[in-house]
Amino acid sequence: MRVVEIANPPGAELRTAASALADDIERSSGVPALSDHLRLDLNASDERDAGPLVAACRDAGTLIGFAQISAANDNAVLEVVVEPSIADAVAVRDDLAETSVDAHRRTGGAPVVWWLDDPTAHDHAVAHRLDLVPVRELFEMRRPLPHPDRATIATRDFVPGADDEAWLSVNNRAFAEHGEQGGWTLDTLRLRQSEPWFDPAGFRVYEADGELLGFCWTKLHADVDPVVGEIYVIAVDPSAHGQGLGRQLTLAGLDSIADRGVTVANLYVDAGNTAAVSLYERLGFDVHRRRLAFGAST
Repeated sequence: MRVVEIANPPGAELRTAASALADDIERSSGVPALSDHLRLDLNASDERDAGPLVAACRDAGTLIGFAQISAANDNAVLEVVVEPSIADAVAVRDDLAETSVDAHRRTGGAPVVWWLDDPTAHDHAVAHRLDLVPVRELFEMRRPLPHPDRATIATRDFVPGADDEAWLSVNNRAFAEHGEQGGWTLDTLRLRQSEPWFDPAGFRVYEADGELLGFCWTKLHADVDPVVGEIYVIAVDPSAHGQGLGRQLTLAGLDSIADRGVTVANLYVDAGNTAAVSLYERLGFDVHRRRLAFGAST
Protein backbone atom coordinates (compact mmCIF):
# COMPACT_ATOMS: atom_id res chain seq x y z
CA MET A 1 0.00 0.00 0.00
CA ARG A 2 1.31 3.43 -0.96
CA VAL A 3 1.18 6.37 1.41
CA VAL A 4 2.14 10.02 0.80
CA GLU A 5 3.18 12.11 3.80
CA ILE A 6 4.05 15.80 4.15
CA ALA A 7 6.89 16.80 6.46
CA ASN A 8 7.90 20.42 7.08
CA PRO A 9 10.67 20.08 8.08
CA PRO A 10 11.47 16.38 7.59
CA GLY A 11 12.70 14.26 10.47
CA ALA A 12 16.04 12.49 10.60
CA GLU A 13 14.75 9.16 9.24
CA LEU A 14 13.13 10.76 6.21
CA ARG A 15 16.15 12.93 5.51
CA THR A 16 18.43 9.90 5.58
CA ALA A 17 16.15 7.83 3.37
CA ALA A 18 15.64 10.67 0.87
CA SER A 19 19.37 11.38 0.64
CA ALA A 20 20.09 7.69 0.11
CA LEU A 21 17.49 7.43 -2.67
CA ALA A 22 18.90 10.51 -4.43
CA ASP A 23 22.45 9.16 -4.11
CA ASP A 24 21.47 5.74 -5.51
CA ILE A 25 19.77 7.31 -8.53
CA GLU A 26 22.74 9.59 -9.22
CA ARG A 27 25.19 6.68 -9.08
CA SER A 28 23.13 4.61 -11.53
CA SER A 29 22.23 7.41 -13.94
CA GLY A 30 25.30 9.64 -13.76
CA VAL A 31 23.00 12.66 -13.36
CA PRO A 32 22.49 14.52 -10.05
CA ALA A 33 19.05 13.68 -8.67
CA LEU A 34 19.06 16.78 -6.45
CA SER A 35 20.81 20.10 -6.92
CA ASP A 36 23.47 20.99 -4.34
CA HIS A 37 21.25 23.69 -2.84
CA LEU A 38 18.40 21.28 -2.11
CA ARG A 39 20.64 18.42 -1.00
CA LEU A 40 22.45 20.63 1.51
CA ASP A 41 19.13 22.02 2.76
CA LEU A 42 17.78 18.49 3.19
CA ASN A 43 20.83 17.29 5.12
CA ALA A 44 21.04 20.40 7.32
CA SER A 45 17.40 20.54 8.33
CA ASP A 46 17.88 18.73 11.64
CA GLU A 47 20.11 21.56 12.83
CA ARG A 48 17.53 24.33 12.37
CA ASP A 49 13.99 25.18 13.40
CA ALA A 50 13.05 25.59 9.74
CA GLY A 51 13.88 23.40 6.77
CA PRO A 52 12.54 22.17 3.46
CA LEU A 53 9.03 20.91 2.87
CA VAL A 54 9.12 17.26 1.76
CA ALA A 55 6.30 15.16 0.31
CA ALA A 56 7.32 11.50 0.57
CA CYS A 57 5.77 8.48 -1.14
CA ARG A 58 6.29 5.09 0.52
CA ASP A 59 5.31 1.66 -0.77
CA ALA A 60 5.02 -0.95 2.01
CA GLY A 61 7.20 1.32 4.14
CA THR A 62 9.95 1.80 1.54
CA LEU A 63 10.57 5.29 0.19
CA ILE A 64 10.08 5.27 -3.59
CA GLY A 65 9.99 9.02 -4.23
CA PHE A 66 9.90 12.46 -2.70
CA ALA A 67 9.32 16.07 -3.65
CA GLN A 68 11.33 18.78 -1.90
CA ILE A 69 10.68 22.52 -1.78
CA SER A 70 13.49 24.67 -0.40
CA ALA A 71 13.73 28.42 0.03
CA ALA A 72 16.02 30.30 -2.36
CA ASN A 73 16.80 34.02 -2.64
CA ASP A 74 13.40 35.20 -3.82
CA ASN A 75 11.47 32.00 -4.54
CA ALA A 76 11.04 28.38 -3.46
CA VAL A 77 12.72 25.68 -5.55
CA LEU A 78 10.93 22.38 -6.23
CA GLU A 79 12.67 19.18 -7.32
CA VAL A 80 11.20 15.67 -7.42
CA VAL A 81 13.10 12.39 -7.06
CA VAL A 82 11.44 9.06 -7.93
CA GLU A 83 12.85 5.55 -8.16
CA PRO A 84 13.00 5.11 -11.96
CA SER A 85 12.48 1.32 -11.92
CA ILE A 86 8.84 1.49 -10.80
CA ALA A 87 6.32 1.13 -13.61
CA ASP A 88 4.33 4.29 -12.83
CA ALA A 89 7.28 6.55 -11.97
CA VAL A 90 5.89 9.50 -13.95
CA ALA A 91 2.50 9.29 -12.21
CA VAL A 92 4.21 9.17 -8.81
CA ARG A 93 6.31 12.19 -9.74
CA ASP A 94 3.25 14.14 -10.86
CA ASP A 95 1.37 13.32 -7.66
CA LEU A 96 4.33 14.34 -5.49
CA ALA A 97 4.79 17.61 -7.37
CA GLU A 98 1.13 18.56 -7.06
CA THR A 99 0.87 17.49 -3.41
CA SER A 100 3.99 19.40 -2.36
CA VAL A 101 3.09 22.58 -4.24
CA ASP A 102 -0.41 22.55 -2.77
CA ALA A 103 0.99 22.11 0.75
CA HIS A 104 3.57 24.84 0.20
CA ARG A 105 1.03 27.32 -1.11
CA ARG A 106 -1.23 26.71 1.87
CA THR A 107 1.62 27.94 4.09
CA GLY A 108 1.78 31.22 2.14
CA GLY A 109 5.31 30.47 0.96
CA ALA A 110 7.28 32.18 -1.80
CA PRO A 111 6.47 31.49 -5.48
CA VAL A 112 7.53 28.02 -6.61
CA VAL A 113 10.10 27.32 -9.34
CA TRP A 114 10.17 23.70 -10.60
CA TRP A 115 13.25 22.43 -12.44
CA LEU A 116 12.82 19.63 -15.02
CA ASP A 117 15.34 17.92 -17.30
CA ASP A 118 14.55 17.85 -21.03
CA PRO A 119 10.81 18.36 -20.34
CA THR A 120 8.22 16.61 -22.49
CA ALA A 121 4.79 17.82 -23.59
CA HIS A 122 3.38 15.89 -20.62
CA ASP A 123 5.70 17.79 -18.26
CA HIS A 124 4.54 21.11 -19.70
CA ALA A 125 0.90 20.05 -19.14
CA VAL A 126 1.58 19.14 -15.48
CA ALA A 127 3.33 22.46 -14.92
CA HIS A 128 0.38 24.26 -16.53
CA ARG A 129 -2.00 22.55 -14.06
CA LEU A 130 0.16 24.03 -11.31
CA ASP A 131 -0.08 27.50 -12.90
CA LEU A 132 3.61 27.41 -13.78
CA VAL A 133 5.13 28.55 -17.06
CA PRO A 134 8.69 28.30 -18.49
CA VAL A 135 10.80 31.08 -16.98
CA ARG A 136 14.43 30.00 -17.35
CA GLU A 137 16.48 27.47 -19.30
CA LEU A 138 19.81 26.01 -18.25
CA PHE A 139 22.26 24.08 -20.43
CA GLU A 140 24.53 21.34 -19.16
CA MET A 141 27.49 21.43 -21.55
CA ARG A 142 30.29 18.86 -21.83
CA ARG A 143 33.61 18.34 -23.61
CA PRO A 144 36.42 15.77 -23.51
CA LEU A 145 39.71 16.43 -21.76
CA PRO A 146 42.47 17.43 -21.93
CA HIS A 147 41.82 20.67 -23.78
CA PRO A 148 44.42 21.45 -26.47
CA ASP A 149 45.04 24.89 -24.91
CA ARG A 150 46.22 25.59 -21.39
CA ALA A 151 45.65 28.73 -19.35
CA THR A 152 48.25 31.46 -19.75
CA ILE A 153 47.36 33.23 -16.49
CA ALA A 154 48.69 32.13 -13.10
CA THR A 155 46.15 30.96 -10.56
CA ARG A 156 46.58 29.61 -7.05
CA ASP A 157 44.73 27.35 -4.64
CA PHE A 158 41.87 28.85 -2.66
CA VAL A 159 42.77 29.18 1.03
CA PRO A 160 39.76 28.52 3.31
CA GLY A 161 39.48 31.16 5.99
CA ALA A 162 41.92 33.58 4.40
CA ASP A 163 40.06 33.96 1.07
CA ASP A 164 36.46 33.61 2.22
CA GLU A 165 35.46 37.27 2.50
CA ALA A 166 37.23 38.38 -0.69
CA TRP A 167 35.68 35.50 -2.61
CA LEU A 168 32.19 36.26 -1.30
CA SER A 169 32.56 39.88 -2.36
CA VAL A 170 33.49 38.93 -5.94
CA ASN A 171 30.89 36.16 -6.16
CA ASN A 172 28.03 38.33 -4.94
CA ARG A 173 28.94 41.22 -7.25
CA ALA A 174 29.27 38.91 -10.24
CA PHE A 175 25.96 37.13 -9.52
CA ALA A 176 23.97 40.06 -8.14
CA GLU A 177 20.97 39.19 -10.34
CA HIS A 178 21.28 35.40 -10.07
CA GLY A 179 18.56 33.48 -8.22
CA GLU A 180 20.78 30.79 -6.63
CA GLN A 181 24.41 31.88 -6.84
CA GLY A 182 23.95 35.48 -5.72
CA GLY A 183 23.60 36.60 -2.13
CA TRP A 184 25.83 33.91 -0.62
CA THR A 185 26.86 34.24 3.00
CA LEU A 186 29.81 32.87 4.93
CA ASP A 187 27.56 30.04 6.13
CA THR A 188 26.63 29.18 2.53
CA LEU A 189 30.28 28.97 1.56
CA ARG A 190 31.28 26.94 4.60
CA LEU A 191 28.54 24.41 3.93
CA ARG A 192 30.20 23.73 0.56
CA GLN A 193 33.63 23.62 2.19
CA SER A 194 32.39 20.90 4.54
CA GLU A 195 31.33 18.66 1.65
CA PRO A 196 33.48 15.54 1.01
CA TRP A 197 34.15 16.61 -2.59
CA PHE A 198 35.59 20.01 -1.61
CA ASP A 199 39.24 20.37 -2.67
CA PRO A 200 40.98 23.75 -2.28
CA ALA A 201 43.48 22.74 -4.98
CA GLY A 202 40.58 22.49 -7.45
CA PHE A 203 39.37 25.97 -6.49
CA ARG A 204 41.49 28.23 -8.69
CA VAL A 205 41.85 31.91 -7.71
CA TYR A 206 43.21 34.72 -9.88
CA GLU A 207 44.71 37.86 -8.33
CA ALA A 208 46.22 41.07 -9.67
CA ASP A 209 48.13 43.44 -7.40
CA GLY A 210 46.95 41.45 -4.41
CA GLU A 211 43.26 41.79 -5.31
CA LEU A 212 41.06 38.78 -6.05
CA LEU A 213 39.56 39.41 -9.50
CA GLY A 214 38.23 36.02 -10.55
CA PHE A 215 38.01 32.34 -9.80
CA CYS A 216 37.15 28.94 -11.23
CA TRP A 217 35.85 26.46 -8.66
CA THR A 218 35.81 22.84 -9.84
CA LYS A 219 34.06 19.77 -8.48
CA LEU A 220 34.74 16.11 -9.25
CA HIS A 221 31.75 13.76 -9.49
CA ALA A 222 33.66 10.67 -8.42
CA ASP A 223 30.61 8.42 -7.91
CA VAL A 224 29.74 8.27 -11.62
CA ASP A 225 31.48 6.34 -14.41
CA PRO A 226 33.32 7.93 -16.04
CA VAL A 227 34.22 10.53 -13.43
CA VAL A 228 33.05 13.99 -14.51
CA GLY A 229 34.88 17.18 -13.57
CA GLU A 230 32.54 20.15 -13.25
CA ILE A 231 33.26 23.85 -13.66
CA TYR A 232 31.16 24.38 -10.54
CA VAL A 233 31.24 28.19 -10.23
CA ILE A 234 33.24 30.60 -12.36
CA ALA A 235 33.18 34.39 -12.26
CA VAL A 236 35.13 37.54 -12.99
CA ASP A 237 34.72 40.63 -10.85
CA PRO A 238 32.70 43.23 -12.82
CA SER A 239 35.62 45.65 -12.49
CA ALA A 240 37.79 43.28 -14.56
CA HIS A 241 35.40 42.53 -17.43
CA GLY A 242 36.71 42.86 -20.96
CA GLN A 243 40.18 41.43 -20.24
CA GLY A 244 39.57 37.91 -21.55
CA LEU A 245 39.65 36.45 -18.04
CA GLY A 246 36.55 34.31 -18.58
CA ARG A 247 38.30 32.15 -21.17
CA GLN A 248 41.51 31.96 -19.19
CA LEU A 249 39.77 31.01 -15.96
CA THR A 250 37.77 28.32 -17.76
CA LEU A 251 41.02 26.90 -19.12
CA ALA A 252 42.56 27.05 -15.64
CA GLY A 253 39.65 24.99 -14.34
CA LEU A 254 39.91 22.49 -17.20
CA ASP A 255 43.65 22.18 -16.57
CA SER A 256 42.96 21.45 -12.90
CA ILE A 257 40.39 18.78 -13.77
CA ALA A 258 42.53 17.11 -16.45
CA ASP A 259 45.63 17.16 -14.25
CA ARG A 260 43.71 14.95 -11.80
CA GLY A 261 43.20 12.32 -14.51
CA VAL A 262 39.59 13.16 -15.42
CA THR A 263 38.67 12.95 -19.11
CA VAL A 264 35.18 14.55 -19.17
CA ALA A 265 34.32 18.12 -18.15
CA ASN A 266 30.91 19.70 -17.72
CA LEU A 267 29.36 22.99 -16.66
CA TYR A 268 25.96 24.61 -16.34
CA VAL A 269 25.08 27.92 -17.98
CA ASP A 270 21.93 29.94 -18.49
CA ALA A 271 20.71 29.45 -22.05
CA GLY A 272 19.96 33.16 -22.23
CA ASN A 273 23.57 34.09 -21.43
CA THR A 274 24.56 34.07 -25.09
CA ALA A 275 28.03 35.49 -24.45
CA ALA A 276 28.91 32.68 -22.03
CA VAL A 277 27.34 29.98 -24.22
CA SER A 278 29.34 31.24 -27.22
CA LEU A 279 32.54 31.24 -25.15
CA TYR A 280 32.01 27.65 -24.06
CA GLU A 281 31.14 26.56 -27.59
CA ARG A 282 34.40 28.09 -28.82
CA LEU A 283 36.16 26.08 -26.12
CA GLY A 284 34.66 22.88 -27.53
CA PHE A 285 31.68 22.36 -25.23
CA ASP A 286 28.42 20.95 -26.60
CA VAL A 287 24.96 20.95 -25.04
CA HIS A 288 24.49 17.61 -23.25
CA ARG A 289 21.23 18.26 -21.38
CA ARG A 290 18.63 21.01 -21.03
CA ARG A 291 17.01 21.97 -17.72
CA LEU A 292 13.89 24.12 -17.80
CA ALA A 293 12.53 26.08 -14.83
CA PHE A 294 8.77 26.53 -14.57
CA GLY A 295 7.65 29.42 -12.38
CA ALA A 296 4.87 31.90 -11.84
CA SER A 297 3.86 33.96 -14.85
CA THR A 298 4.64 37.68 -14.56
